Amino acid sequence: MSAADAYPHATDLALVPFRFGRDRSHASFVLTPDLARHDGALYGGTGAAASVMAMEAATQRDALWVATQFVAQARLGDQIDVEAQTLASGKRIAQLQVVARIDERVIFTALGATALPRPNGLTGQYHEMPHVAPPDDSPPLQHGPRGREVRELGFTRNLEFREAIVNEPDTRAMALWARLTPPRPEITPGGIAYLADMVPGAIARAAGKVGGGFSLDNALRFAEMQPTEWVLLHLRGDVATHGYGHGSFTAWSSDGALLATGSQTASMAHVFDGPDDPQIEEWRQSIARAVDGTGAAAPPAPAEGGTRG
Repeated sequence: MSAADAYPHATDLALVPFRFGRDRSHASFVLTPDLARHDGALYGGTGAAASVMAMEAATQRDALWVATQFVAQARLGDQIDVEAQTLASGKRIAQLQVVARIDERVIFTALGATALPRPNGLTGQYHEMPHVAPPDDSPPLQHGPRGREVRELGFTRNLEFREAIVNEPDTRAMALWARLTPPRPEITPGGIAYLADMVPGAIARAAGKVGGGFSLDNALRFAEMQPTEWVLLHLRGDVATHGYGHGSFTAWSSDGALLATGSQTASMAHVFDGPDDPQIEEWRQSIARAVDGTGAAAPPAPAEGGTRG
């Protein structure tokens, strides 16, 4: 691959199949089931990954940070047009804005920067990975109806989650091993963006509840990527106010390299007192109907922005 077409990465294109327009600042993709939530709406990780890919393609530089805001819903079969506008471009750093639309309707927007390495620039890691059980000793993450594994649903056909056992438990946090499927020996900023849209679940857990919500934004800051198949997501619920929650995460390679940090705000629309909460059964059944392809109504997408059910 030549330097002129190094971005987006081939592994990212296998995940979100961009079709480029007149230049590499314009692209589009169709929302297919593996890029959507179980109810057929856009998965937030897809939008965040698309933002990263668009910035990198437009500038041919690695993503440094990106903050994606979810404005409206896209549904299965929609074509999403993505435009990356370079607001400023220096010798090493470029600042960009991304807008994704269906026709004239804005679906998500993003701000961020890409950069080239600075020779002899400051390099270091100042935080240690939590002590957790390795992926092979971590059970699959369960989600929805009893006995259903999360990877059966929507966007999770492209990934696998395992619930990591933390040696020093933190009641405000949850830890997940995550990898793209089929397994890849390397990870990219776009891949991390796709995997890491899981903070709403940590916010619910911090409150002593189960469930999640709809992402309103997703902000990521990237370090140097290291070869790794599994990524450890250490997710923390920080605070919730009147149904809206804020949380943060760190993403680690399997050998302890810090790959990214991030944060999310979510509308906590699906929160239950526990697995026996009477209200959870209707939610479980809607997931089962979507998974089984019965065509029965899954929960409608909210009028507000958001991505994850």
